[in-house]
Amino acid sequence: MIELAPVEIRAPRIITPLPGVVIDQEQTTSNVQSATSEDISRSQSIGLTDFLNNQMQSVSVNDYQGNPFQQDLVFRGFSASPLIGTPQGLSVYFDGVRINEPFGEVVNWDMIPLNAISRMDLMPGSNPLFGLNTLGGALSLSPKTGFTEEKFSAAVTTGRWGRLQRQMSIGGNDGSIGGFFALNHFEEDGWRQNSPSNVAQYYGRVDKKTSFGAVGVSGMFADNRLTGNGTVPIESYASNPGQVFTSPDRVSNELAHFTVSSRFDVSDNSTLSAQIYKRNVTQNSFSGDFWDEWSQAIRRAGAMDVSVCPDGFSAIDGAIEVDGTGCGGLTPNGLVNFGKSSQKSYGISLQYSHVTETNQLVLGATVDRNSVDFQQSQMLGFIQDDRSVILEPYRFDDIGLEALRRKIIRNNLTGSSDSKSVFFNNIWSIRPNLHLNFGLRHNRTNVKNYLVSDRPRPLYQFNEAYFNRPNYERCGAENDDAGARYYCTSGDYVYRSLNPSVGVSWLPEPDLNLYSNYSQGTRVPSAIELGCARDRESESSDGINQGSSPGCSIPTALSSDPFLPQVWSHTVELGVRGSSSIPDGSIRWNASVYRTELKDDILFVSMGSRNRGVFDTFGETLRQGFELSVEGKSGKHSFRASWSRIDATYESEAVLVNRSNSSSETRAGLLNTFKISPGDRIPGIPRDSFRLNWGYQVSDKFEIGLSMIAHSSAFVRGNENNEHEPEGTDSNGQPTAALNDPTITVEPGRRYVGRGKNPGYAFFNFISSYRFSPSLLFSVRVDNVFNKDYVTAGDLGLNPFAPTRWGVRDGAGFNYNSNDWLHTTFVGPGAPRAIWLTMNYTLDLPGR
Repeated sequence: MIELAPVEIRAPRIITPLPGVVIDQEQTTSNVQSATSEDISRSQSIGLTDFLNNQMQSVSVNDYQGNPFQQDLVFRGFSASPLIGTPQGLSVYFDGVRINEPFGEVVNWDMIPLNAISRMDLMPGSNPLFGLNTLGGALSLSPKTGFTEEKFSAAVTTGRWGRLQRQMSIGGNDGSIGGFFALNHFEEDGWRQNSPSNVAQYYGRVDKKTSFGAVGVSGMFADNRLTGNGTVPIESYASNPGQVFTSPDRVSNELAHFTVSSRFDVSDNSTLSAQIYKRNVTQNSFSGDFWDEWSQAIRRAGAMDVSVCPDGFSAIDGAIEVDGTGCGGLTPNGLVNFGKSSQKSYGISLQYSHVTETNQLVLGATVDRNSVDFQQSQMLGFIQDDRSVILEPYRFDDIGLEALRRKIIRNNLTGSSDSKSVFFNNIWSIRPNLHLNFGLRHNRTNVKNYLVSDRPRPLYQFNEAYFNRPNYERCGAENDDAGARYYCTSGDYVYRSLNPSVGVSWLPEPDLNLYSNYSQGTRVPSAIELGCARDRESESSDGINQGSSPGCSIPTALSSDPFLPQVWSHTVELGVRGSSSIPDGSIRWNASVYRTELKDDILFVSMGSRNRGVFDTFGETLRQGFELSVEGKSGKHSFRASWSRIDATYESEAVLVNRSNSSSETRAGLLNTFKISPGDRIPGIPRDSFRLNWGYQVSDKFEIGLSMIAHSSAFVRGNENNEHEPEGTDSNGQPTAALNDPTITVEPGRRYVGRGKNPGYAFFNFISSYRFSPSLLFSVRVDNVFNKDYVTAGDLGLNPFAPTRWGVRDGAGFNYNSNDWLHTTFVGPGAPRAIWLTMNYTLDLPGR
């Protein structure tokens, strides 16, 4: 008998941003979660947020936009979102390149093809291997290559709402040259009104192995048209979850991303890696909304050239319909925001790694540069019966508002940033079962911006005479030049940081791993955050804006440009993980606690008007909690269960602004303000999350699975003090009289509706697959099996589509008596039950 040497089966491995070092999980000092391409394929997910929400601990999704490719991913209370206005706290890397966009640090999930991903690792804390914005963690995505994916694969998915998804990938090599290509095309009508989307993603690469290392060239492209019609008033959601507030809200995204990477094997133990990239993103948006200045406009009907209420009322707003007559539909009540941006990024990374039996050392340096050009403009329109907003320029002849026939340029922003970093990280194996992980990163970032911003002048004041004024389109409003139209501000800021990390991993037993870690991270404000920062001087009663603030219709408007400090994070984590045998199988488990303190956190503050607000600096915020999970197999059964608790709170006092928060203090000439106190919970972050996954191998060809996702309640944006209540009105106590009959009055003030808090929810998904042959697989996925009604996001705002006792309403439900409008809770509905069918064909292509 021949006795073979023992083979050591090691834990799953974690890959650094650039090739050179592969870290075993038992050496990591935090709760790293990983998934492979097989896990992704088995889940039948359409996007990254869908997969992560189904599979990962401490993850939740907020669907503010109402589109599966535009969701906020929240991990341990930190967000990675495609929406400007969401404070970003997670870094996302694809093939070693950080793909947080320079415009607000957002992450465009629609540009990442799932079928091109070989592996993903979700790492908490602020690892020095990853750069700026890594406050709460980093998501590292490793692409497939011709050496890792030697097969042809094609899949077609169809089902409800006209969904049709076609995926194809092919990879192979001849032992020296490898190639891989993937495409993903997705289209559907959407389950809500007027919400179609079309996504086209492409990824390709060629790699060449040489005697000294390897060289690779890759490209990623996307051409997407997304419609996400946002949140809807809770009272509308109750009657029809698929209804929209206004529409359309369309975004077109185009991406061209190129990467050249190389690896030089200096010796058996040392590797030098280099990478250069160039990334261009173009975005255009068309967003229909209601004109929240409507009531002010018609109270100043003299700004228009015609009588707007020919049936006898002197004005529309406040009018009460007594005899069946009314005067609705004669004035514009819709608003269209146009936005276009061009973002260009490029950079270079160098990394040297040296691996011995006791040390895994990584040294690196990065240079990243980007530029942003952004323009925003507005036009007035009319809300149709289906809540869509259309433009009717010819109505200028009747009404005389310039915003009906021409775009009113509100903002032009140009900005850039230049970041340079050097870092090192080392894993010192003091003993085979004891590892010390320590590192340091130094960052220097220069952010510049130049903003030309329109005065907060209401659109009803733009008439022909205004545009005929000589020399009015000049800068000077920031210097209180009464004749100047524009605020013109510039900024040139330098940020520096030195961020350490240190951790210990100890295995007292082969199947028991204790770990602890401390890390520090920073986030530098982006150009848009600096441009849209809160300026308290202009809000003061004697300031430029005389007690009011225009806010920012994100991403559609900016304001003045004060300085914002960078955000600092301090994270401590303690945990234990292990594995053990059970009858006919095995299990793996983990438990961890963590605490992240943030100083000078940057948060978006709602102004109570649709998506309007400012970025503001808070003293301190806190995210802390724990994670518990267990997963394993027993016979034909597989299972996974996890519970995560997150306490995300403000830890400093601050005064915020929202006119739809019932606890706001309302005083004439001042903003509607309320106060937050230490311990108030941050909106949009559920405290508890539960996940259950069960699978059963019915036969060699047939398997089924059931999963549950549950989240507890969460406060909505605008209710940062957690004190909003659905009672009372914003009235000053004076009744509103009918203009044609002073003896008739209505209840004064606009009522507050909705709790300002989304309730908890749980829903179940089912999936099964049957393999007809080694190459052909048929799958069925049922989302929301029990057709549960639930909401994932929310904010406080003003709803003009309100019921009334006296006012005139049109076919869309728009109430032409603004005294009947409601301060309400807007919610982001979850999708109802849906069935998807997928057919996947795979053919192995053996390499050499």
